Amino acid sequence: MHSIENLSEIELDALRELGNIGVGKAATSLSQMLGRIIEMSVPVVKVVKVQELHNVIDVDKIVAGVVTALDDVEDGQAGFLYINFPEQSSLKLAEALLGDTSDEEMVDSTLMEIGNILSSAFCDATAEMLEKILIPTPPSFAKDIAIAVIDAIVSQLAEKSDYVVVFETKLEDSENEIEILVMLFPNEKFVEYIFQLLGMVE
Repeated sequence: MHSIENLSEIELDALRELGNIGVGKAATSLSQMLGRIIEMSVPVVKVVKVQELHNVIDVDKIVAGVVTALDDVEDGQAGFLYINFPEQSSLKLAEALLGDTSDEEMVDSTLMEIGNILSSAFCDATAEMLEKILIPTPPSFAKDIAIAVIDAIVSQLAEKSDYVVVFETKLEDSENEIEILVMLFPNEKFVEYIFQLLGMVE
């Protein structure tokens, strides 16, 4: 049985390509939404144990983002996708669209819509690459310290997994640099399926 905790460099490259395609499509969607060109940095991919996330991200930082459950039509629940922005980046996004960010409810609604577009784009690109039908549930908006949201996600996994795939990237235009963290909480079946399709599991 293939294990996500012992990935070769080639396998990490495959996951990096998965993130590159997913985030790239998300950046295109955001460009269309903002009406200007958005450039994306190549995602940094890390596979870590949930309990060791504090070593790679600031789990105590306030973030805004969306949580989407992923369902595979063949195998049921495939995991969760969590896209979040550090507080400063989320404000930059809201300002780019709204201008005035004094209405907190409007800001949250805008971030929810942005998160929805980004998560949908990421899911579509991932499903296309893996030739697998993924059905995302309506996303839930979350504005809290990162660890609180992560704990809630882990508690909802039908098939427990101790690992999370983290894609770190930045989106840039002529005015702003926006940090985005995409976190994939896959169950073991979904992880195996990824590597089978990529020809990396015998």
